[in-house]
Amino acid sequence: MSARQYLYKDFPKYYTWNASSCKWNPRKQGSMRGRLVHANPAEGERYYLRLLLSHISGPTCFEDLYTVNGIIHPTFHKTTLERGLIETDDNLSHCLADASLFQFPNALRRLFVTILIYCEPGDVRKLWDEHYDSLSEDYRRDYKNVEGVRNMVLTDIAVFLQSMSTNLDDFDLPSLNAAVNLESRGFHEVQEEYSIIAQDEDLNARNSLNSDQKHAFDEIMTHVDNDCPAVFFVDGPGGTGKTFLYRALLANVRSRGLIALATTSSGVAANNMSGGEQLTLDSRFPLLLVIIRCAI
Repeated sequence: MSARQYLYKDFPKYYTWNASSCKWNPRKQGSMRGRLVHANPAEGERYYLRLLLSHISGPTCFEDLYTVNGIIHPTFHKTTLERGLIETDDNLSHCLADASLFQFPNALRRLFVTILIYCEPGDVRKLWDEHYDSLSEDYRRDYKNVEGVRNMVLTDIAVFLQSMSTNLDDFDLPSLNAAVNLESRGFHEVQEEYSIIAQDEDLNARNSLNSDQKHAFDEIMTHVDNDCPAVFFVDGPGGTGKTFLYRALLANVRSRGLIALATTSSGVAANNMSGGEQLTLDSRFPLLLVIIRCAI
């Protein structure tokens, strides 16, 4: 019962897992490695589940997490509201602080914009001031002009906000001190996409596709070659070769001198694909979704 005094994220500090006996045993030596998996506010229930696990000691089931004062709530979001965990901006600040431990500054700036759009923080300027050092770390390392660094950080944030149909002026953030051409900044991003070199193993992956993967590959590339707009949804359990198909598609599209934006819902997934970007689907691609199902 003593184990129930610990938070989920702290449990490995005090106990170790014995695979042979399938039991947790008190830790006798050594130190903990690992952390509670990061989640950002745009991930919805996954984010609120992580928030609850960071504040509730010793839960033994999901029902424990859903329960507040004897009442079982239907969602993690509702539970965090009832517990008062999202009444202030503290959880948003913790989210950024946690992400700064392993995310590059550009990814942090995108996360900051995600928080502005989806979480409506009460004190945006305070959030900016608290995390400015992390948001600007790469620019401060390369440039000494303080005002110039701030301008570049704000420009990146403005570009991300613009992609979500929002402006910098909509939030309590510092103003850009010079006229910035966001279209030229976008051109710079286009140039970065063109600089991605398709790997030979990805280009040759098309020769190793199974019949269902080959069908999806040919159907999608036909639309690419004919400049015919379409949206495809590739579905299947983990391990069925979706990422392998994606890599083949990205490489072959880029080999034609075209731009392919690898869009994912998490940074981990982005790492599996060359040129992966952590973007929000509904904000980046406000298109009518037509689904063509293809088993893999």
